[in-house]
Amino acid sequence: MSTFSIRNRLIVGAVLGVAVTYLASALIVTLVVQRSLYAQFDRDLLAKTRQLAEQVEQHRGQLENEIDPRTLPETEAFQLWARGLSVDKSSNLGDTNLVAYVGVREITLPNGHTAHQETWYAYARLEGRRQVPSFPIILALAAETGDIDASTHEVMVVMIAIGLTGLVFCILFLLAVVYRGMRPLGTLAAAIEAIRVDDLAIRLSPETRAVELRPIVGRLDDLLARLAAAIARERELTSEIAHELRTPLTGLRTTLEVALDRERGAERYRDAMQRCLAITIETERMATSLLSLARLDSGQAKVALSSIDLDELVRGSLAPLQAKIAQRRLELVTKLQPITISSDADKLKVVLANLFDNATTYATEGGLVTVTLDDEVLEIRNSCGTLQPSQIEHVFERFWRGDPARAEGGHAGIGLALVQKLLVLLGGSIEVSVSGGEFVARVRFSRSAR
Repeated sequence: MSTFSIRNRLIVGAVLGVAVTYLASALIVTLVVQRSLYAQFDRDLLAKTRQLAEQVEQHRGQLENEIDPRTLPETEAFQLWARGLSVDKSSNLGDTNLVAYVGVREITLPNGHTAHQETWYAYARLEGRRQVPSFPIILALAAETGDIDASTHEVMVVMIAIGLTGLVFCILFLLAVVYRGMRPLGTLAAAIEAIRVDDLAIRLSPETRAVELRPIVGRLDDLLARLAAAIARERELTSEIAHELRTPLTGLRTTLEVALDRERGAERYRDAMQRCLAITIETERMATSLLSLARLDSGQAKVALSSIDLDELVRGSLAPLQAKIAQRRLELVTKLQPITISSDADKLKVVLANLFDNATTYATEGGLVTVTLDDEVLEIRNSCGTLQPSQIEHVFERFWRGDPARAEGGHAGIGLALVQKLLVLLGGSIEVSVSGGEFVARVRFSRSAR
């Protein structure tokens, strides 16, 4: 790939454009000048031919030629015809004769020089009034065009000299203009190069740049803002993951240390192993949710559409929670209308599982959980004793918990964040609110996911 810089392309393109334009202009000017000179030359040649023809007289029936060849320059030659016969011609024609031709024509003289010939038809001039014109004559006059060719050549040389001089000045001027015009790009590149990972809050100050660069600088500032936000989220997520993993790891270590502290019975070892298994299962669940969120954030998640009976999917997602509902003495009320949509069944199962687990976990013990499905809208209500309306804006934040005490129950605080991302992918939406001591999650599905 060519490494020819934009600056050099601009200079070369501008120089070539100027050179071609000037050469074309010089050629046109030269042709116009040459044509004008030839036109004037031919007018003068015709006038001189008529003047010489007036020096031919008819006197007493005889033809008298008063043209003196010695008065003609060496670059000119003439020939005179009377009654169809050649009666006189210039000595420089030698044995060569001019040809009577109406108008102007280009010829070559015996000396090899190019000339223009003008021919004039007339009667010999009369001396007395009584005489009757009886001598038709033809006078041809040829003149070399070397002076015109020399003048044209001189004009061309002058034009080329002026053009080359102008081209040199044009190149110097273009270099100065282009280098000055490209200076803001160099300044911008240096400013971008100076930005480090810890300096992403710096902005490139578009008001100090060239007008043409302001859109680019604006987009770069937007990019820097997005990068800063992404890195901040990554650092925050890393910190939160480290914090969240510390709890289950501490639980595992404590359980194992207690189990190995002294000899115990088989039942005590079994209880310790079950607690460790529960901790690892919840840790694996958190890791899976985080992986799903990462895929959603990076746009790698794909949607596999299929026809789904949404009411049956809701019933199936509630079934695994029956033991938990009974343990917490919750009352579950369902009102489900038959609805069929086209969506991704696996991702909808994750959405429903997280919503129902969240509702049964954070509902007040012995409280009420209501699940209603009507016209593509799923509404889940659960009694809540601690969640305040001012906390609603935080429910979709990762690792946030409305009731920190529930953390010991295995909740990492990323379920609703995952639900929101998945619903956006499936073309749906979720709204939450707190009203009358109840937490309400209202999910709107799309009959055909994107």
